[in-house]
Amino acid sequence: MGLFQKLFGFVKIRYVYAGSSAKSAPFNKEIYEQETVRSVIDCIASHTAKAEAMHVVLDKEGRIKEIKRNSPYSKLLNLQPNGLMTGYDLKYKLISHLENNTISMCYIKWGGKDNMQPVMMIPVAMNSFEICPIDTGGYAVKFVDDEGTERALPIEDVVLLRKFFNRYDVAGDGNDAITDTLTMIKATNASLLDAVTVSNKIRGIIKQKKAMLDGDDVKLSQQSFAERYSAAAVNGGVVGIDSMEEYTPLSVTPWSANAMQMKEIRDSILRYWRTSDDILMSDYTEDQFRAWFESVIEPRLIQMGQAFTNACFTQGEKDAGNRIIFNTSILMNTSMQTKTNLVTISKEIGLFTKNQILEMFGYAPVEGGDVAQVSLNYVKETDQSKYQTGNEPADKPEAEDPAAQEDDNG
Repeated sequence: MGLFQKLFGFVKIRYVYAGSSAKSAPFNKEIYEQETVRSVIDCIASHTAKAEAMHVVLDKEGRIKEIKRNSPYSKLLNLQPNGLMTGYDLKYKLISHLENNTISMCYIKWGGKDNMQPVMMIPVAMNSFEICPIDTGGYAVKFVDDEGTERALPIEDVVLLRKFFNRYDVAGDGNDAITDTLTMIKATNASLLDAVTVSNKIRGIIKQKKAMLDGDDVKLSQQSFAERYSAAAVNGGVVGIDSMEEYTPLSVTPWSANAMQMKEIRDSILRYWRTSDDILMSDYTEDQFRAWFESVIEPRLIQMGQAFTNACFTQGEKDAGNRIIFNTSILMNTSMQTKTNLVTISKEIGLFTKNQILEMFGYAPVEGGDVAQVSLNYVKETDQSKYQTGNEPADKPEAEDPAAQEDDNG
């Protein structure tokens, strides 16, 4: 029994139609073996996995009115989704699958009373999949795992994340668009390796001026010169040759694309994943990171929140305001000066608690630090008189009745 079966249990969906279905794009596993691609995927997955999942309840206006700190969904997503992973591992793996295959799946296993409590979340590693209707109603996700075994899961228990969601009905379109660029990189690397290998093996040509030498004599002469050449490398660097010998050194110059061409090829990969070299090397400014976060990381956090919300809650629970959101503080990647300025500007209105400020600077929370403090120098516009004099503001004079004014004028 494989590891997949041990975690999932014997999940079986019967009576799956063998007819029409919606299939995934072919997966290209070679792209992850390219060093720049792997670095980009690791960068995106690492930053996304830092987000904290929260189970919240929204009011009628769509604002958060409650955060359920002890929610089983939050515990699984942030701490231990299954017996082999941390919450960080789960989120990292889901995003890695998404960037590599343009599709990512997570199975939610239910248990407890009435089978209504989530007990495990497992990322699904697969070679291909399709969505099939079930005779008894609904749909199933039928897929082939890494062991080559075909399995099926009820679609309502599966979280689906997609990228480049265009041509295929239920899956991303794949990463074929980057194949030509990766082929060029592979060909350039291979030609450079071959040229370097040849240049290290062939140093020159030894020509014998003696006439009518047979093959054995040529071979013995070549071996003799090779021995003298090797000895010269450690004894002054001077090679002695016979007057009947002529040595011509060879200079094999390895061919490769020039620096500009290599940079353009590499930049094509970075543009494809919308990630700059500064982000990849962690040498970014605040503005660079904010722009990258808003264009690359934030859309994935929104996507994950909506996908887990739909898989974790019934329609009635969603109507009651239950949501899963993924939250991360962009202030984590700002400078100390920016954080200090923000705290200074906002302290009088009590925007942050003491513990939030401590967390912002990387310090541990303190007891009693969860209460926000505000300045008394600001009051409502309508309360200015009471704040200054201690007395209630005088009532405004009532407007005179127009009819009474007419009587007086009459």
